Amino acid sequence: MKMILKIVLLFIFIFVTSVVLFFFWGSSGILKNDELSGIKKLPHKKSEYIPGISPIRIMTFNCGYFSGMKNNLPGVIPEDFYKKNIDNFYEIASVSGAEIICLQEIDLDSKRSHYIDQSYYLADKLSFMNHAFAVNWNKKYVPFPYWPPSANFGKMVSAQSIVSKYPILDSKRIVLKRADNPFYYDRFYLDRLIQDVKIKLGDNILTILNIHMEAFDRKTREDQSAYVLEYYKKNYKNRGPVIILGDFNCVPPDAIKKTGFSDEPETNYINEKTIELFHKEESLSEAYPDNNRNECTFPSLKPDRKLDYIFFTDEYIEFIKAAVYRTNSSDHLPVIMEFILKK
Repeated sequence: MKMILKIVLLFIFIFVTSVVLFFFWGSSGILKNDELSGIKKLPHKKSEYIPGISPIRIMTFNCGYFSGMKNNLPGVIPEDFYKKNIDNFYEIASVSGAEIICLQEIDLDSKRSHYIDQSYYLADKLSFMNHAFAVNWNKKYVPFPYWPPSANFGKMVSAQSIVSKYPILDSKRIVLKRADNPFYYDRFYLDRLIQDVKIKLGDNILTILNIHMEAFDRKTREDQSAYVLEYYKKNYKNRGPVIILGDFNCVPPDAIKKTGFSDEPETNYINEKTIELFHKEESLSEAYPDNNRNECTFPSLKPDRKLDYIFFTDEYIEFIKAAVYRTNSSDHLPVIMEFILKK
């Protein structure tokens, strides 16, 4: 009996030790802090911008690592599926004339997407001269989806990224406040970021703040929204052209539908102030299609809520038009704005 008890205790010790070691190993980072943000140049010719004449088209797109509607679902997705979705989006980006594309949830070196550097792949396919990245998911092994183990994300290097046909001068990574999650969940979870990028347009510098806000906790999302605006006002307000865009994970204050979503029945946006704070900032205007301020961007197959936005400083930027494009490359839809820098 004592021998059996010893064997059981030894088994428990080995199991617990293995779990603890895996927890700290898997949740540790692959890249060092100075490798989490940067700019990569590609062997393509840069484009020249003519101030006051040439219109510019900028796009925001939560590409969901180009997994279509399979985003975060269990099951191993073939490599060709991802490439097909990137190629499909390339066609849309080409037709739209987008010259600067700001992406959220794009993989740089992740097992789930077969280790394709999706940002480089897309920039190269578009013949853009460079791309900037800010890593927001840097883990040796992410055990999600939990079952089957073969579907685990595993190695994860994912980011917010900007691909551009114009020169990118600088890229910074600012980490936003985290939601109050259990420690074991938080250790494996992604960071929410401001990706602060400078792009040279003729003699002008355009600042882009590429945003991906909290998806599941309202208070955190509202706090992040307030922080983004304080960051903007402290560093850039009345100092030149600025565009704030991305996945804000919240509907507008005047949205017709704020709850009762079939895919997320627990979600409730009633009285949320995330977007309202941006609408109240007098130096910012919102880009949206004519007569359709609330055109929905999620989920892509049957959109019923707007989560993706473009805000701009109208003192320095002349808005021309905006549009939402249809694609099945992600669970979100891309939003594009055409504009001219004021002289």
